[in-house]
Amino acid sequence: MFTNYLKSAWRNLLKDKYYALMNVFGLAISITVFLLIINFVKFEYSYEQHIKNADDLYRITLDHYKGSEYIDTDCETYPPLGSFLKNQLPEVVDFTRIQMLEDNNEIQYHNRAFRMEYIYAVDPSTFHLLDVPFVRGNAANFDKPYQAVLTETQAKRIFGNEDPIGKTVKDDDMLLTITGIIKDSPTNTHLKFDFLLSFSTLTALGWSMDNWGGNNNYLYVQLNPGIDWKKFNSKLQTLTKEKLSDKIAKGNRFTAEPIKSIHLYSHKFFEPEVNGDAKTVKFLTVIALLILLVGSINYVNLTTARATERIKEIGMRKLLGSSRSLLIIQLMIETLLINIAAMGLALLLIWGSLPFYMQLIGRPIALDFFSSGTFWLIVLTLLAFNCLISGIYPAFSLSATKPIKVVGRTFTSNNKGNLFRRSLIVAQFIAAIVVLSATLIVFKQLNFMKKQDLGLNPSEVLVIRGPKSGTDSLRNQKGFSFKNSLLQMPEVEKVAISGAVPTILYDVSTTVGVTRYGSDEGKDYNYTLYGIDEDFIPTNGMTLVAGHNFEKGSSNGGKVIINETTARLLGFTKPEEAIGQRITLWQGYTIIGVMKDFRQLSLKEAVLPMIHWYGSASDFFSIKLQTKNIHHSIQTIEKLWKITYPEYPMNYHFMNELVDKQYFADRQFGKVVGAFSIFVLFITCLGILGLTAYNINKRSKEIGIRKVLGATIVEIFKLISFDFVKLILIALCIAAPITWIVMSSWLENYALHIEIKWWIFVFVAFVAILVTLIALSYQSIKAALVNPVKSLRSE
Repeated sequence: MFTNYLKSAWRNLLKDKYYALMNVFGLAISITVFLLIINFVKFEYSYEQHIKNADDLYRITLDHYKGSEYIDTDCETYPPLGSFLKNQLPEVVDFTRIQMLEDNNEIQYHNRAFRMEYIYAVDPSTFHLLDVPFVRGNAANFDKPYQAVLTETQAKRIFGNEDPIGKTVKDDDMLLTITGIIKDSPTNTHLKFDFLLSFSTLTALGWSMDNWGGNNNYLYVQLNPGIDWKKFNSKLQTLTKEKLSDKIAKGNRFTAEPIKSIHLYSHKFFEPEVNGDAKTVKFLTVIALLILLVGSINYVNLTTARATERIKEIGMRKLLGSSRSLLIIQLMIETLLINIAAMGLALLLIWGSLPFYMQLIGRPIALDFFSSGTFWLIVLTLLAFNCLISGIYPAFSLSATKPIKVVGRTFTSNNKGNLFRRSLIVAQFIAAIVVLSATLIVFKQLNFMKKQDLGLNPSEVLVIRGPKSGTDSLRNQKGFSFKNSLLQMPEVEKVAISGAVPTILYDVSTTVGVTRYGSDEGKDYNYTLYGIDEDFIPTNGMTLVAGHNFEKGSSNGGKVIINETTARLLGFTKPEEAIGQRITLWQGYTIIGVMKDFRQLSLKEAVLPMIHWYGSASDFFSIKLQTKNIHHSIQTIEKLWKITYPEYPMNYHFMNELVDKQYFADRQFGKVVGAFSIFVLFITCLGILGLTAYNINKRSKEIGIRKVLGATIVEIFKLISFDFVKLILIALCIAAPITWIVMSSWLENYALHIEIKWWIFVFVAFVAILVTLIALSYQSIKAALVNPVKSLRSE
């Protein structure tokens, strides 16, 4: 019997190839997009799942307050905090400290220097707490100074085919012994490693581990299983007030955050890398579900609209003794065949689109697409879900046909059936308008950020990271030599030396407790500091609004330049008032200039309060170029670099590239939403095409009569299209508030953002109507041009 039903279902599909292909193609597109988005969402939620005890691991962060006013949160805490918490709180089982070594990131071996992006000093407990697996060697001696391990990739890069174990490498003036090789860090972790050295090395170098004045450590703690971390945070804050108020700034407090939530929910200062965003991921999940829903709605609409062609068949089967349950099985088999074909086509589309997909999302996460057991489980689950959601209503509706109605009224003339289909079309347009409106808002926000004044000019500024190794005097000497050689190039306008550059956070210093003499104003704020020379401001196109720049040829000792935000926090009502005033920064400094605020970080963040002293440390070279032949200029600069720094590769970027990189995730989000919004509109139009073709076929006699009575082509086109326009306007009234609420929440991620204007929704509705009319036009005009005699000659 099942074979007969299968044959019957197959014959029915072949009889209506046009509608069958439309159903298959619509479902295939929606399944493809859904699986691609869900794969990305799954990856974003998979961070830290490779850690065995991830549910019990937390990172301790430092919240800065000014009285009851929250200022910001720093990911880094103090060296003694870990042991203090373990001794004071029984919930803490173990801890580990991890310190980024941005000033010691060049490993030298055999007179060659290798820059490490992720280099840290770590406690021995890091390896078992974070489940860092060893390929060779171990961390048995990691409690001793000058021990190091590195990843497989870095071992191959530095040592080639040599055995690294026991070898000695140099980091600045330190000689480090390689004791092990660890696996490369997985992509889905917020804390990636290239090179690790023992934390006790810092102590051996004279760093104080009892210092409550400098917070430079990431601190991870393991709690007992089942601990309520919210209650733990309350206890942690109480402990801070009772026992640490004399050690840290007044009002500051510590907070524990689950390690598994860091990637999507943590956007604090000094994150190890730029994290994802939970709102973005949730929004993409909603888009995936909407697209899947639109594809299923197409199937339901087309199937129920064609019910009249099946009414007589179903009624006759019932007259011949077929039960309703068997009819449901037959109709569900047809749905199953359509969905299997759609799933097969979807898998082919996924396979063919993987390169484009990986480029679109900017993540290398698609390599295990078809080898992942989870992926195939999702495929099977989705197949079953699609069969139910797209087949259950048509099957039950058609199987309910009574034999007496075989020659009676048709299903499609039923007001209830028409209302249902119209509701589904409205749902499709709601999904399309929501996604299209969101796309427009995303791109308007990105365009808004491009037009904002950054307080600097990043155009044609080449940034080179200087070597960190060597004594200060030797580094300074080489830095000045390289700068002078650059200034001999005719295309080089200016060259600046600095401790950091805009867009860079990890090379800056931060401090609290800065005030103007005789006042407590500003002491609870966190200030960002780094050294610059007299050419830094003009090279980067920055502006002084009061005072003057550092003087060339002078030591400029005891002098600082601040920005407008710092001046305001220190209590100066005008920038001019700050000139000549002293501040309590370390030994005390005099303000000689106030800069116009510039963006050290992206427009997502508030402007940082900046303080700059005069510095000659050549951590960064900023080179203002004026040339059309950039490639030739870079080649010349590389030759000069090799003369001054023969053992170091030249690591450079253009400033505008660094600025753009801050918005990489936002641009990718815009591209993803934009691409998938096109699919939503395409699938919706595909359904409209099918419904229009069917409606025109059913109303052919009506159209013929209207033409005989004098109706024009335009009037017939209006007749067919008016219902769809009305449904779009209904969808707009529902979609607009939904989009406004969702996108207003997304825009809160930005310190500066656009306001959502009403015309955005009107424009999107216009686009939807226009595309719909274009989709309708061909078949409508074709129907209007048919000779009425052909439509009316048979009854």
